[in-house]
Amino acid sequence: MSQAGAATLIVSADDFGGSPGLNDAVERAHRDGVLGFASLMVRGSAVRDAVRVARANPGLGVGVHLELCSGSAPAWGLASFLNRGRGIESEIESQVRLCLSFGIKPTHLDSHLNAHVHPTVFPMVVRAALRHGIPRVRLTGGEVLLRAGFGGRGAAAALALGCVFGALGAWMRRSAAQAGLTVPDRTLGLLRSGMMTEDYLLWLIPRLPGGLTEIYLHPTADPEAKAEHGPTSTHHSYAEFLALTSPRVRECLARSGVRLAGAGSRPEADRPGRP
Repeated sequence: MSQAGAATLIVSADDFGGSPGLNDAVERAHRDGVLGFASLMVRGSAVRDAVRVARANPGLGVGVHLELCSGSAPAWGLASFLNRGRGIESEIESQVRLCLSFGIKPTHLDSHLNAHVHPTVFPMVVRAALRHGIPRVRLTGGEVLLRAGFGGRGAAAALALGCVFGALGAWMRRSAAQAGLTVPDRTLGLLRSGMMTEDYLLWLIPRLPGGLTEIYLHPTADPEAKAEHGPTSTHHSYAEFLALTSPRVRECLARSGVRLAGAGSRPEADRPGRP
C-alpha cells in the first residue's frame, strides 16, 4: 500500500494527434481529470489539432510517440531491425525535430507498439533524448505482479508478455539512468492495454509501491469505442477516458497519498532517498 509522500505517479495518454476523438479526450482528461502528459504522433492525421490543444493547455506535458514500425512512418519491420536499424536513427531525429518545429519542447520519448525497446533501437532513443535535452524515456516493466494480483480475463497471456518486456528493459533501464535520463521505476499499461478502466485504476492505485510510476492509457472521447469485454482493435477506449475523468479515481489518489506529477514538476526528485 502507498504511504503519503512515498509514491509519485505520471499519468500519460498515447496516440495524441491520431484523431479528433483522441485529442478531445486528452484535453478534457487534462482539464477535468488526472491526465498530466500526452505522447504526440507527430505525423498523425489530427496532429495540427493536437498542437492547438497543447498550446491551449501549457500545463500538459507533451512527448513524442515515435512511429517506427507502423502507421505513417516507414514500415521498417524486423529485417531493418536486424540490419542494425539502418535508417531508424534518422527517422527518430526527424520526428523529434518535427515536434520541435511545432513549438513543443518534448517532455519525454516513447513509441507506438513499444518499438523503441528493441535492443538496436533503444540506444538511438537515448542519444536523441540527450541531443535535445529530453529528460525522460519510457520503459515498460514492473507490471507483472500487479497484473497477476488483479487477475481476470487474459491474465496468463498478459503475464507472459510482461516477462518478455521486463527482461528486455532491465539493462536498458540501467543504461538510460547512467546517461542521466529519468526512467520511471515501473510503467503500467502494456498488460491491460485498452482496458485501463476505472475499476482497474481503483484497484491499482492503493497498491502502488513507493517511487516513480508511469501509467499510460489510450483514451478517446468517442463513445462508440467501447471496451467492455476486451480492447478495441486500436486499443483506443472510451472507458479509459471515463477512468481518467472519474472523481472516484481522483479521490482514490488523495486517500492513498499518491502525488500526481505534472509537466512543471521534477518527478525524479520525488523518489524516496533523493535529497
